[in-house]
Amino acid sequence: MNKSTRRQFLQTTTLAAATVAVPYVVAQESKGANDRIGIGFIGTGGRCGEHISIINELKKQGITEPVAVCDIYRPRLIAASKRTGDSKMYDKHEELLQDKNVDVVCIASPDHHHAQQSIDAINAGKDVFCEKPLTHWSQFELAKKIENVAKEKNKLVQVGTQHMADDNYPKIRQLIKDGIIGKPVHVECGYFRRGDWGERMNIPDPNAKPGPDLNWERFLGDAAKTDFSVSRFFQWRLYWDYAGGPATDLLVHTYTPVFCVLGLDFPLRVLGGGGTFQYNREVPDQCNIIADYNNGPSVVMTNSLSNHVDKETVIRGTDGIIKWGMLQGSRADYDKGVRIVPFAKGKEEIKFKWAGNGDTKKLWKNLLECVKTRQEPMCPISLAVRVQAPLSMGILAHRENKVATFNFEKQSIELH
Repeated sequence: MNKSTRRQFLQTTTLAAATVAVPYVVAQESKGANDRIGIGFIGTGGRCGEHISIINELKKQGITEPVAVCDIYRPRLIAASKRTGDSKMYDKHEELLQDKNVDVVCIASPDHHHAQQSIDAINAGKDVFCEKPLTHWSQFELAKKIENVAKEKNKLVQVGTQHMADDNYPKIRQLIKDGIIGKPVHVECGYFRRGDWGERMNIPDPNAKPGPDLNWERFLGDAAKTDFSVSRFFQWRLYWDYAGGPATDLLVHTYTPVFCVLGLDFPLRVLGGGGTFQYNREVPDQCNIIADYNNGPSVVMTNSLSNHVDKETVIRGTDGIIKWGMLQGSRADYDKGVRIVPFAKGKEEIKFKWAGNGDTKKLWKNLLECVKTRQEPMCPISLAVRVQAPLSMGILAHRENKVATFNFEKQSIELH
């Protein structure tokens, strides 16, 4: 689709009725307690490297078995196969999904492929670990489809937002529900660093060209058709067609835990702002989103890639405050944890130290346990869809210079 068509499709597509994100049990025959779980990797670039390391470590513990890899760039595919014990190689994800040895699929491809590859994996009978963001910013209708298909097929989806890997969130959510800070009315969260994402996406072969070892058409997928460039292929995070900039790369990390503890649904309206003020790129290097929820809270998400000075996440209630630090910078940040300060007389401050926050390995172990128990994982599809909504809405509002609202009757995003 061209950009205009994709916008029209987004604004006119309606979705099935939404449900508030709550835990559920997937009714399905589980893996045996001693069975190794076969892992297949789709998209074997930079981020997948950590996933492969984790699965290789869990293999030594008898938990997993890396069995297949898939990539449209052959040098990367071969390297991933060697790292996973000469596992089977595929250049089309549909072929990997037919591999009966694959139980769980790790999707670490560019953002605009996450949705369709997740849907295809679920339909092929696989459980899914999908890297964040759940979908490209323009594919909110597909985000909801992933949830619907997962429920229909009784399959699990863990979204790789590693800040969700903490044992404290259920306790904090219950305290909020019990009124520890009164009614939550205002939230601030952000992500600050100095540097362009281009520094994190090197170009291994400046002379790379489309051909048998590089499938450019597959890379494009449903994005706008355009001529090949090594930057678009290797540094895809810098381009609107394939990524969403700080909103879906970074703010998703800081906002997902907040969303979880507050037990939110879809937002009423969202404003988006920012711009590309320093770096040579399409997506912004400064990003701000304001999301208002029905009967509160109002959420302010802020970002800069030009200044690393951090800020704490703050949830303000009518009778108290909750604060926690961002997991950036020095290792000491991991010791900050969460402070709950009630204002009511006689109520004492409560502190929680982080119990896994930021640990991708913990997310994996959680999903693999859920594959056997069929319990919902830490960062489930039901939560991820509702986190994706304000992020997509913020990007749309910014790009179109409009206000994004959520039509609860039609379950769709609208621009005004």
